[in-house]
Amino acid sequence: MSRWIVSTSLLASLVVHSAQAEEQNGCHSQPLEDAPVEKAYHYLNSKFCQPALWFDSFFVDDRITEDARAGTSVRWYNDFIYSEGGDVDYSTKLNARLHLPFASKRLKLIYESVSDEEFFDFFPQDSEELESALGLRYDAYAKGYSSFNIKATLRPRIEARYRFTYPLTTDAVFRLTQRVYQEKQETGEITDIDFDLSLSDDFLARWSNFAGYNDDLKGWEYGTGLTLYHYLSQDQALQYSATIAATSEPYNHYEYSQVSITYRENVWKEWLFYELIPRYQWEREPHEKHTEEANITLRLEVLFNNV
Repeated sequence: MSRWIVSTSLLASLVVHSAQAEEQNGCHSQPLEDAPVEKAYHYLNSKFCQPALWFDSFFVDDRITEDARAGTSVRWYNDFIYSEGGDVDYSTKLNARLHLPFASKRLKLIYESVSDEEFFDFFPQDSEELESALGLRYDAYAKGYSSFNIKATLRPRIEARYRFTYPLTTDAVFRLTQRVYQEKQETGEITDIDFDLSLSDDFLARWSNFAGYNDDLKGWEYGTGLTLYHYLSQDQALQYSATIAATSEPYNHYEYSQVSITYRENVWKEWLFYELIPRYQWEREPHEKHTEEANITLRLEVLFNNV
C-alpha cells in the first residue's frame, strides 16, 4: 500500500509537470482574481516579488485568511480518506467569513470547524475532533509589516493574534505570529515562526515552527516542518511537506509526524477545486510504541470569495 502511494504521487508529479503548456509570468506572486489579500503581505509581495502570496492564496493558507480585510469568503471541503488496510473515512469542514452590513469593514461574522487540538492548522488531525464555532472577528490593525485582530466565539473562546512580517532579503521573509487565548477555564499561548525562501519563480521553501503552552496541559507542545511549493500553472500547484510535533508531558516525546505531497487544481469553475494527498504518518502515545500508516485523501472543495 505504502509503495503504491509513493509511486502514484511521484507519477502524478511527473505527469502534471510535463503537461505544463501555459506561459509563466515573470513573478507568480500576483494574487488570484478575487482572492483575499493580506495587506502587509501584499506590500511585501508587490515590492519584492515574493511568490508566497500566490501559493498562500491558492492553497487558502491561514497566513492569508487570518488577515483578509475585504469581502466575504465561504470554504466548504469534503475529504475521502483511504487508509492502509482498506478503511475509508469521510469528513467535512466549513469555514466562512461574512461582512456584516451597516457595520465596520473591520468586523466579520465567522463560522469555523475547529479542533480541540490547538495546532490543528499546523498538522492534520482526526476529523472526529472537529467542532463548529460561530463568532466575531475584529481586525483592529493592519498596516505595513504588522497586523492585529481579536476573535471571540460561542465555544466560548476569545483570542488575540499579532503578526509581524519582515523581508530579510529580496528572496527571504521572516514571519512571527503570537496568539494568546482563553477558552472556558483554560489559558494558553501559541508562538509561530516562519521563514520563506523564494528559490525561483516556480519554487518557494518554507520552514515553519511553533511552540505553545496552556495551563490545562501544564506543559509545552512544539513542532517544526518543511514545505516546498511548486508552481505548475495558474490552476495547478504541488506542495511537498514533512512535519513533526512533540510534547513535554508526561515527558519529551514526539506525538505525530508525517510526509505528504498535495496536488491541488482548480477545475471547471473558478470556485471548484480538488486535491490528491498521499501521506505516510507516524503517531505515538506516551509509554507506547509508535504506530504508522499510509493513506491517500481525495478532497473536493467549494470556495467562494467576495460573494
